[in-house]
Amino acid sequence: MHRMTGWLMLVVCALSMSLSDAAYGVELKWWSHWATQDTKKIVLNEAKRRFEAKNPGNTVTITYYEKKNMWPTLRATFTAGSGFPDVFYYDIDVDEFIPTGWLADLTEGIRWENIEPYGKAFWTRPGPGGKMGTWAIPVEASSDEIYFNKKLFKQLGINVPANYAFTQDEFKEVVGKCAKAGYAAFATGAADREWAALYVPTAFLLSKLGLDDLKKLSQGEISWKDPRIVEVMKYYREIIDLGAYAKTLTSMTLADAHRYFHTEQKACMFPVGSWYTGRAFVAPEKGGQPKDFELGMLNYTQMKDGKGHREKFTSIGGSYGVAPKSPNLPLALELLNSFADVDVGNLWMAQTGIQTGIRTDPAKIDSPIKWYFEEFGKVNKGTKWVDLTAQDMKLVMKPGVWEVWVATVGQGLPNKLIGVDEALAKLEEARLRGK
Repeated sequence: MHRMTGWLMLVVCALSMSLSDAAYGVELKWWSHWATQDTKKIVLNEAKRRFEAKNPGNTVTITYYEKKNMWPTLRATFTAGSGFPDVFYYDIDVDEFIPTGWLADLTEGIRWENIEPYGKAFWTRPGPGGKMGTWAIPVEASSDEIYFNKKLFKQLGINVPANYAFTQDEFKEVVGKCAKAGYAAFATGAADREWAALYVPTAFLLSKLGLDDLKKLSQGEISWKDPRIVEVMKYYREIIDLGAYAKTLTSMTLADAHRYFHTEQKACMFPVGSWYTGRAFVAPEKGGQPKDFELGMLNYTQMKDGKGHREKFTSIGGSYGVAPKSPNLPLALELLNSFADVDVGNLWMAQTGIQTGIRTDPAKIDSPIKWYFEEFGKVNKGTKWVDLTAQDMKLVMKPGVWEVWVATVGQGLPNKLIGVDEALAKLEEARLRGK
């Protein structure tokens, strides 16, 4: 009897230890982009802190990457079936991850009431086998902006219109003045981002066509030889020939482009996502803009007889997903849930100055960059936001067209390797060939 009692006690102890191991002592692995963006790290660390406080005994280890280096590693680990993190950064650069089955469905288990509906809707799409799901939590939202150096504009005698939007002819003069004075018009670096040189031509097309016809063009319902498209592309080539881009366009990375704009001040303008602030609003010694840098914002150029005047691109950016085969799936979901809180949304806005897919309470946002919020609100007072960005064009374009769009308009034209007629002929061929 005593032996039986002792044996039962050992079994109970073993079971208790097993259950304890399942609930405590787990180290969640989290891979994230934004290796150089300290303001965003503050928010991520807050989510980590909240999770660890709510789940004592469990820890989170964040490993930071530049995403261009993270994607191949993620692909390799998911393909191998081992070595992948529990939680990872995700965005549309690798939209194929969803149908491939490399993200867990987050439809259940996330406090979606604390997420903006458009943020949830963005990541609700067909997954493996066409089954609908919601595949990521939208932390970052952004708009495609055109920032400018106020000091340079003053030096060059460039006066910004009251509505912050130059006409087509005025903008050509701006580009010419910058180039004549020895500055690039745009601080664009395309060495590590295939879409970097697509902000300007895509904004021109939106201004000329409006959102509806831009989508029709992307989906193959409008010819690339439509007179409106030809007009826009010829104008775009004209400003390229004036000196719109730096000679270092193809060798300059995105990080280089930031420094080129605000530290070296070799360009008048910087067309880029509003996530610019994530890199720029850190200490100068860590790559941020100088304390005395005078940052301004513009609206898109108003193309002649355009249907999209005042329209501006906006969408979801950096998000987070969970590996579906994570051995710690419930805890990984709970870690993501740490983001689903209005206070975290407020913290994101206060620290980064970037829009978010998390619900916020603007009245409670206390930030050292309130001047930026005021500038943003002033410039965009009459903006008509449209749910698309230069990067997102990849998602709406007819199969096979995106690759040609990048090769011709994102690379060939700005590097003066191809003419407008040839570029449009290649795009038209892709439109007719695509299924």
